[in-house]
Amino acid sequence: MPETKRRTDINFEEFRKMLLAERDRLQGVTQRERSGAIEEMEDVTDNELAPQYSFDPADDADAAAATYDVERYQAFEANERQLLEQVNAALARIDDGTYGLDEVTGEPIPVARLRAIPWATMTVETANERNL
Repeated sequence: MPETKRRTDINFEEFRKMLLAERDRLQGVTQRERSGAIEEMEDVTDNELAPQYSFDPADDADAAAATYDVERYQAFEANERQLLEQVNAALARIDDGTYGLDEVTGEPIPVARLRAIPWATMTVETANERNL
């Protein structure tokens, strides 16, 4: 059974700190965005249930704007969740010793790329070959 390659030329703790900081940032952004979306949805609901509410055609625009905001938030949340999964997967690769290796070729990912995108799983060349 061939031995798994391991990087010996990088400081794993440097990248662990970067990834943990990114995870904290993502969780904070997601929480702030979620709170804002909830507050906005409550505001729209309160306005539509208010006693002075009328059946004004402008209300259709308000409803459309609210729908757009919900859809925008859902897309944002999906993107943030995907990025968070990538960050957590990178932390797991640090723990299992495969961090910094191209997941396709097994070759080392350049340190400059890892510093720019610490959750990178491929070299630029491999990503380009796969049109990612």
